[in-house]
Order: sequence, then structure tokens, then C-alpha cells
Amino acid sequence: MPGKRTRKSAQPSPARAPAEPEVECAMQLRRFGDKLNFRQKLMNLISKLFRSGT
Repeated sequence: MPGKRTRKSAQPSPARAPAEPEVECAMQLRRFGDKLNFRQKLMNLISKLFRSGT
């Protein structure tokens, strides 16, 4: 297009090195555990809020 400058292309970020399967599995399990822990804490909070006087 006339009047428009072309954008300078940025350096592409280097590709992520493939992790070892054990490390990748451990990271996924950690994420999964964190999600479950968050859900459990949230459910505990909700149950405390709605619990009747006891």
C-alpha cells in the first residue's frame, strides 16, 4: 500500500528444546495437581460460606 511502511520483522524466538519425557510428564502432573488443589480449596471455601452455623 502506498504510504505504509513495512514492518521490520523481529528475530524469531529460538525453538523450545524438546524436554525429556520424564520432565515433561512431571510438569504435566504438577499442573494437573495444582488444578485439583485449587478446585478443592475453592470447594472448601464455598462449603464454609454456605454451611449452616456449625
